[in-house]
Amino acid sequence: MNQHPPAAAPVTGNGVRDIPASMLPELIDAAERAGLRVARLALADTHDKPTLLALFAAAMAFPDGLGGNWDALADALGDLSWLDAGGHVLVLDGTADLEKADHEVLDTALDILAEAAAGWAMRGVAFQVFTCSEALPVTPG
Repeated sequence: MNQHPPAAAPVTGNGVRDIPASMLPELIDAAERAGLRVARLALADTHDKPTLLALFAAAMAFPDGLGGNWDALADALGDLSWLDAGGHVLVLDGTADLEKADHEVLDTALDILAEAAAGWAMRGVAFQVFTCSEALPVTPG
């Protein structure tokens, strides 16, 4: 008898969720099929705030000069008007290194992401964040 594992339940509602790395490929695929913009922040070897802010700027295609501090990050994540997307999914994998190096930096970023998710929810726009301590394999392209 050939058994398949049950499909993951769809994730609804905005927010920040810590999930196992094994669930990420299916969630990313579902988000892309739903027409959401998926951005990955590979945080392995990230140990400080400047590096984290640079990763956000790159993943979310921030216009030049935007996102250089916590307030600017919050403002940028609450705007995103430069992106043509019906909603957003952010994947932060490999969070363990930053958690060990400076948990306050990670905690502050997660608080800002949660506030952004709540703001987008009030506008009826999907903004979901998935985190996992494990680093995902780097995919080409």
